[in-house]
Amino acid sequence: MKRISVRGAVFAATALCAIGLPASARAETVRIGYWSSGISLGFGAVLEAGQFIEKEGLTTEYVKFPDVNAPTKAMAAGAIDFAIAASAGTALSVTADGLPMSIVLATQVADLDFVVPADSPIKTMADLKGKKIGTSPAGSGTAAIAAAILETNHGLRPADYQAVPGNDSRLAQFLVQKDIDAAALRTVTLALLPDVKLRRLGSFREEWKRLTKQDAPPVLGVGLMRNAWMAQNPDAPAKVVAAMRKAYAFGQADKAAVAKILKGAANLSDADAAAYAGLWDGIYTVSLEPADIASLKREFDVFKAVGAVQGSLPDTALVPGPYERSKTIP
Repeated sequence: MKRISVRGAVFAATALCAIGLPASARAETVRIGYWSSGISLGFGAVLEAGQFIEKEGLTTEYVKFPDVNAPTKAMAAGAIDFAIAASAGTALSVTADGLPMSIVLATQVADLDFVVPADSPIKTMADLKGKKIGTSPAGSGTAAIAAAILETNHGLRPADYQAVPGNDSRLAQFLVQKDIDAAALRTVTLALLPDVKLRRLGSFREEWKRLTKQDAPPVLGVGLMRNAWMAQNPDAPAKVVAAMRKAYAFGQADKAAVAKILKGAANLSDADAAAYAGLWDGIYTVSLEPADIASLKREFDVFKAVGAVQGSLPDTALVPGPYERSKTIP
């Protein structure tokens, strides 16, 4: 399997400078990046629309990226300070490599299902040998988790199937057209496709529990912070985390408001926005409790076993201080 990497950091720095992003952050200003697709869009849209971070007294600059790994590359280039949902696989890889950034939160759960067309002859996960399987691009947490599940639980090494990368909407289209045999799709995507007849083979949650022998679900996205920014603004990281926690609680309590924000941000219909908002509690999290740290360390070990990451994950890669301090902010 292709190793998770941020080898495009220099190119990213050049591109970001070309669009006029500042080379360094002002005091008490946080530059926030997120992927403008997938489930990152939902939390980012609510965080931004509700001005949760501004309410903690910080100045914000939001930067949206078209690629799942772009926020991590941007941070490596010093162009943003906080990625609200960096790919867990990439984040674990770069922190193991010693890049100056830290995981301060688990923010997204890998809430996906392996699905096939309803009339497919494929009945079990083992039947995926020799098939075309759609998943997120290499380097994403989804791709790494899918590969780990297929190899560890079902003995399917990367050479035993053809991985077809793409975003969820494209993969769903491939399934309908019978261009691929199966796909790992987010439950959000499946909720937005009620007329597409698909059959579930298994879920990431169930498969991960079997793989790890633990109840904690796999983490798909993490809150990643630039170490230099944390050092320059020692009180700000806890404020950012407090804002993230309040945005999450808002989404839990007011699904109608979330749906309204999503309708505008993602150009969704009323029904689709409501379906997306209804999944909020299951796809997002804002936490870095000891159990989350243990789960991420286990995730690193699993990724390493299938060649997705290398080296060792230092304890300093996971920094719970901002999360713990955020609990004291009313």
